[in-house]
Amino acid sequence: MRPPRPTPRGAEPPLPPSERALTEIPHDPTAVPAGWDGVMVPGERILWQGHPLRRIDWKRLAPALLAGGALVLAGAVLSDLTGGVLILAGLGLATAALWAERLHRTGTAFTLSTRAAYIARRHPLKGRQIETYPITAEMPLRLVGGDKTGGVIFATRTRGTKTQEIGFQGILDAPEVFAILRNAREALR
Repeated sequence: MRPPRPTPRGAEPPLPPSERALTEIPHDPTAVPAGWDGVMVPGERILWQGHPLRRIDWKRLAPALLAGGALVLAGAVLSDLTGGVLILAGLGLATAALWAERLHRTGTAFTLSTRAAYIARRHPLKGRQIETYPITAEMPLRLVGGDKTGGVIFATRTRGTKTQEIGFQGILDAPEVFAILRNAREALR
C-alpha cells in the first residue's frame, strides 16, 4: 500500500468545528446564540450540540413489556369479558411503554456551551423543559460506554434511596464530547 500523497502547502482542508481551537471560532462577545435568548448569557458560545441515539433501550422497557405480556397471557387463558379486558390492558401497557421510550429519545437534545451543559426535554403535558448544569472547576466528569457510543456523566440526583446519573447519555462520539467538556472545565481552574 502506498503512503498518502502530501498535499501542497495551503491546500489542507479546513478542520471540522470540533477540532478547531475554541479561540478560532469567531463570535460576538455581546451576542447570545440564536434561539437561546433568556437561557444563555451574552458572550456564551455553543461548543457542541447533539441528541441521544434513536434506538430502543430494551433493558429499560423489559419490566413494562413483561407485565404487558403477562396480562395478555392471563387474558388469553380467561375466555370471558375479563380475558378481553386483560388482553387490552396488556397491549395498552406495552404500547404506552414503547411510546414513552420513543418520546424520551426523540424529545431530548443536548447542548454544551462555554458556561453550562443543557439538557432540553419535550414533555407531553409540561411542554419544553431545559435543565441547566453550570460548568465548575469541581464538576465531576465520567465517561461511560464504548469507543463511539456512550455517555458523559457530569452530575447525580438522589431521590429517596435511588441515585440517578445525569449527563449526555446515549450519544455518538462520547469520548470527543468528554474531551470538550473536560477542556471547558479545566479552563476554569
